Amino acid sequence: MQQTKLVAALVVIGAFVAGGAIGVSADRALRSGRSDDGSIDSRTFWDRTATEWGLTSAQRTVVDSLMDAQRKKIWALYKPLRPTMDSVDALARVISDSTQDQLRRVLTPDQQKKLDAMRAEMRKRDAERHARRMKI
Repeated sequence: MQQTKLVAALVVIGAFVAGGAIGVSADRALRSGRSDDGSIDSRTFWDRTATEWGLTSAQRTVVDSLMDAQRKKIWALYKPLRPTMDSVDALARVISDSTQDQLRRVLTPDQQKKLDAMRAEMRKRDAERHARRMKI
């Protein structure tokens, strides 16, 4: 029974580490379209694209206008779904918190501190993303 618990704990830790590694890799791969704070920044993306494509200032004005209109239309599509999405996010957070509590039981105090720091950073980014979503 004890060996089964140890194997389960190692599988959970392995999945956690693999997920973290995949997340870091994906973040680095996608960071080219992100601002310094890690948020997706369409202006930065279009600044880079305008330079690469050699857009004129008139073309850039049109592109910016089209992208702003697109963002507003997409926001309008998602607006009725936001309450449901927020509810699902809350339920997912409960599941995540439960899993994290279970993880903490197999980690050393030093590893727990690292886990706590990582989770705090993730929650900070989530809050920033939510704030950006709400101000469109």
